[in-house]
Amino acid sequence: MSSDDTIVRVESDSPSRTQALARGLARWLRPGSVVCLRGDLGAGKTLFVGGLVQALGGQGPVVSPTFTLENRYAVAGAVRELVHVDLYRAESDAVEDLVGSMIEARSDGAVVTIEWATPVQERLLPYLEVVFDMVPARPQSRLMALNANPVGWKHHEAVRAAWLAEGVVAT
Repeated sequence: MSSDDTIVRVESDSPSRTQALARGLARWLRPGSVVCLRGDLGAGKTLFVGGLVQALGGQGPVVSPTFTLENRYAVAGAVRELVHVDLYRAESDAVEDLVGSMIEARSDGAVVTIEWATPVQERLLPYLEVVFDMVPARPQSRLMALNANPVGWKHHEAVRAAWLAEGVVAT
Protein backbone atom coordinates (compact mmCIF):
# COMPACT_ATOMS: atom_id res chain seq x y z
CA MET A 1 0.00 0.00 0.00
CA SER A 2 1.24 3.47 -0.75
CA SER A 3 1.19 6.45 1.56
CA ASP A 4 -1.61 7.89 -0.63
CA ASP A 5 -3.92 5.26 0.86
CA THR A 6 -3.38 6.50 4.41
CA ILE A 7 -6.43 8.02 6.04
CA VAL A 8 -4.73 8.98 9.29
CA ARG A 9 -1.61 8.32 11.39
CA VAL A 10 -1.64 8.62 15.17
CA GLU A 11 0.41 7.56 18.14
CA SER A 12 -1.18 5.41 20.79
CA ASP A 13 0.62 5.69 24.11
CA SER A 14 -1.28 2.96 26.00
CA PRO A 15 -3.35 -0.20 25.57
CA SER A 16 -6.48 1.71 26.58
CA ARG A 17 -5.87 4.28 23.86
CA THR A 18 -5.34 1.50 21.31
CA GLN A 19 -8.71 0.04 22.29
CA ALA A 20 -10.28 3.52 22.07
CA LEU A 21 -8.94 3.82 18.52
CA ALA A 22 -10.55 0.46 17.71
CA ARG A 23 -13.85 1.73 19.08
CA GLY A 24 -13.47 4.83 16.91
CA LEU A 25 -13.23 2.60 13.84
CA ALA A 26 -15.87 0.05 14.88
CA ARG A 27 -18.80 2.42 14.64
CA TRP A 28 -18.12 2.81 10.90
CA LEU A 29 -17.73 -0.89 10.10
CA ARG A 30 -20.58 -2.52 8.23
CA PRO A 31 -21.54 -6.13 7.59
CA GLY A 32 -18.89 -7.55 5.29
CA SER A 33 -16.12 -5.15 6.31
CA VAL A 34 -12.57 -6.54 6.27
CA VAL A 35 -9.84 -5.10 8.51
CA CYS A 36 -6.27 -6.30 7.91
CA LEU A 37 -3.83 -5.83 10.80
CA ARG A 38 -0.09 -5.50 10.20
CA GLY A 39 2.61 -5.21 12.86
CA ASP A 40 5.26 -7.08 14.79
CA LEU A 41 4.52 -9.66 17.47
CA GLY A 42 3.24 -7.86 20.55
CA ALA A 43 2.33 -4.68 18.67
CA GLY A 44 -1.29 -4.69 19.82
CA LYS A 45 -3.18 -6.33 16.97
CA THR A 46 -5.22 -8.67 19.18
CA LEU A 47 -5.79 -5.88 21.69
CA PHE A 48 -7.20 -3.78 18.83
CA VAL A 49 -9.53 -6.62 17.81
CA GLY A 50 -10.70 -6.77 21.44
CA GLY A 51 -11.66 -3.11 21.19
CA LEU A 52 -13.60 -3.82 17.99
CA VAL A 53 -15.45 -6.75 19.58
CA GLN A 54 -16.33 -4.66 22.65
CA ALA A 55 -17.52 -1.72 20.54
CA LEU A 56 -19.66 -4.00 18.38
CA GLY A 57 -21.41 -5.37 21.49
CA GLY A 58 -19.46 -8.59 21.96
CA GLN A 59 -18.61 -10.21 25.28
CA GLY A 60 -15.76 -12.08 26.84
CA PRO A 61 -12.02 -12.08 26.43
CA VAL A 62 -10.55 -11.81 22.95
CA VAL A 63 -7.55 -14.08 22.54
CA SER A 64 -5.11 -14.44 19.70
CA PRO A 65 -5.98 -17.22 17.26
CA THR A 66 -2.27 -17.85 16.62
CA PHE A 67 -2.68 -21.61 17.11
CA THR A 68 -6.41 -22.05 16.36
CA LEU A 69 -6.06 -19.75 13.29
CA GLU A 70 -9.63 -18.44 13.64
CA ASN A 71 -11.86 -17.25 16.49
CA ARG A 72 -15.44 -16.07 16.11
CA TYR A 73 -17.24 -13.63 18.39
CA ALA A 74 -20.97 -12.97 18.51
CA VAL A 75 -21.68 -9.24 18.44
CA ALA A 76 -24.87 -7.16 18.47
CA GLY A 77 -26.51 -4.85 15.96
CA ALA A 78 -26.26 -4.91 12.17
CA VAL A 79 -23.04 -6.91 12.41
CA ARG A 80 -23.80 -10.26 14.08
CA GLU A 81 -20.33 -11.79 14.13
CA LEU A 82 -16.68 -10.77 14.11
CA VAL A 83 -14.25 -13.31 12.67
CA HIS A 84 -10.66 -12.96 13.92
CA VAL A 85 -8.05 -14.77 11.81
CA ASP A 86 -4.29 -15.01 12.43
CA LEU A 87 -2.19 -16.23 9.50
CA TYR A 88 1.18 -16.04 11.31
CA ARG A 89 1.56 -19.83 11.69
CA ALA A 90 -0.81 -20.94 8.93
CA GLU A 91 0.46 -23.44 6.37
CA SER A 92 -0.44 -22.77 2.73
CA ASP A 93 -3.26 -25.37 2.66
CA ALA A 94 -4.77 -23.84 5.81
CA VAL A 95 -4.49 -20.35 4.31
CA GLU A 96 -6.54 -21.46 1.29
CA ASP A 97 -9.21 -22.95 3.56
CA LEU A 98 -9.24 -19.80 5.66
CA VAL A 99 -9.64 -17.56 2.60
CA GLY A 100 -12.74 -19.52 1.69
CA SER A 101 -14.01 -19.24 5.26
CA MET A 102 -13.35 -15.47 5.32
CA ILE A 103 -15.11 -14.91 1.99
CA GLU A 104 -18.11 -16.90 3.23
CA ALA A 105 -18.19 -15.03 6.57
CA ARG A 106 -17.99 -11.72 4.73
CA SER A 107 -20.88 -12.76 2.46
CA ASP A 108 -22.87 -13.69 5.57
CA GLY A 109 -22.35 -10.15 6.95
CA ALA A 110 -19.56 -10.73 9.46
CA VAL A 111 -16.74 -8.26 10.07
CA VAL A 112 -13.50 -10.08 9.26
CA THR A 113 -10.23 -9.11 10.97
CA ILE A 114 -6.96 -10.67 9.82
CA GLU A 115 -3.58 -10.55 11.52
CA TRP A 116 -0.59 -11.14 9.19
CA ALA A 117 -2.94 -10.63 6.22
CA THR A 118 -0.38 -9.71 3.55
CA PRO A 119 -0.58 -13.05 1.65
CA VAL A 120 -4.38 -12.80 1.23
CA GLN A 121 -5.48 -9.19 1.51
CA GLU A 122 -5.63 -8.51 -2.23
CA ARG A 123 -8.10 -11.40 -2.52
CA LEU A 124 -10.38 -9.66 -0.01
CA LEU A 125 -10.83 -6.25 -1.64
CA PRO A 126 -12.04 -3.83 -0.51
CA TYR A 127 -10.42 -3.74 2.93
CA LEU A 128 -9.11 -1.42 5.60
CA GLU A 129 -5.64 -1.91 7.01
CA VAL A 130 -4.33 -0.89 10.41
CA VAL A 131 -0.53 -0.79 10.63
CA PHE A 132 1.16 -0.93 14.05
CA ASP A 133 4.76 0.25 14.39
CA MET A 134 6.62 -0.04 17.68
CA VAL A 135 8.33 3.05 19.10
CA PRO A 136 11.67 1.86 20.54
CA ALA A 137 12.17 4.93 22.75
CA ARG A 138 8.65 4.55 24.22
CA PRO A 139 7.86 0.84 24.77
CA GLN A 140 4.14 1.46 25.50
CA SER A 141 3.66 3.54 22.34
CA ARG A 142 2.63 2.47 18.87
CA LEU A 143 2.50 4.51 15.71
CA MET A 144 -0.73 3.46 14.03
CA ALA A 145 -1.84 4.14 10.48
CA LEU A 146 -5.25 3.46 8.99
CA ASN A 147 -5.22 2.75 5.25
CA ALA A 148 -8.05 2.03 2.82
CA ASN A 149 -7.82 -0.11 -0.28
CA PRO A 150 -9.15 0.98 -2.63
CA VAL A 151 -8.72 4.65 -1.85
CA GLY A 152 -11.95 6.57 -1.30
CA TRP A 153 -13.63 4.75 1.58
CA LYS A 154 -16.67 6.91 2.30
CA HIS A 155 -16.23 7.08 6.09
CA HIS A 156 -12.59 8.16 6.06
CA GLU A 157 -13.19 11.70 7.33
CA ALA A 158 -15.35 10.53 10.25
CA VAL A 159 -12.84 7.88 11.32
CA ARG A 160 -9.97 10.32 10.86
CA ALA A 161 -11.72 12.78 13.22
CA ALA A 162 -12.41 10.02 15.77
CA TRP A 163 -8.79 8.83 15.72
CA LEU A 164 -7.41 12.34 15.98
CA ALA A 165 -9.64 12.92 19.01
CA GLU A 166 -8.20 9.80 20.69
CA GLY A 167 -4.58 9.73 19.58
CA VAL A 168 -1.60 11.98 19.45
CA VAL A 169 -1.05 12.96 15.83
CA ALA A 170 2.00 11.25 14.43
CA THR A 171 4.46 13.31 12.46
